[in-house]
Amino acid sequence: MELNSKLKKGLIIAAALSVLAFLAYRFFAQPPPPAVSVPPSVQLLESRLVGRKDGVRQWEILAQSVLQTGDTVTLTNLDEMIMFQDQEPYLFIDADTAVWNRKQDILHLHQAIVRDDGEEGLYLESDLLIWEGGRETLTSPGPVFILWEGMEITASEMVLESQHRLLHLMDSVQIRDGSLLWQMSKAVYDLDRGQMDFYGSLLLEGEDGHGEND
Repeated sequence: MELNSKLKKGLIIAAALSVLAFLAYRFFAQPPPPAVSVPPSVQLLESRLVGRKDGVRQWEILAQSVLQTGDTVTLTNLDEMIMFQDQEPYLFIDADTAVWNRKQDILHLHQAIVRDDGEEGLYLESDLLIWEGGRETLTSPGPVFILWEGMEITASEMVLESQHRLLHLMDSVQIRDGSLLWQMSKAVYDLDRGQMDFYGSLLLEGEDGHGEND
């Protein structure tokens, strides 16, 4: 009987040691499960963001709030955006919000107003402007409204070629000057010369609604 009791105790102790050895192996020998990856987010206040291509400054934004998540940077409470050509400012943009994809170098400007550096120069409004750093173009995929030399101009699309400083107005271009309304297929504004050229068939309408083709 005493032998059986000692045998049972030995078996219990051996089993307990086996369990402890197994748990120790699971804990120390096997690597812990990988941690869940969370994209880093950084928020800055009162920051100046600069976009460059080949080390040359293309644009600069002063914002009261900057939130970075991965490759996306969201700017709110913008003070002003300045676009540069040959290191000189040539366009000034006000916008409600800007979203910049750093990897693609694409900047979205929402509810934007554009002014050039002339006192009597260009004034442009668009719900959305898209800056593509690789192509150096500023595009409005939707309608734009422009004030220029006292005339009101609307177009369905706009593309600005930054290198050549040419602003292309396309599709359903209309120019209103007082009681006169011109309609055309395309217009191009030269920022250097401050001059606008018109292309395609020109339709002129007066107050009576009758039109003439030029």
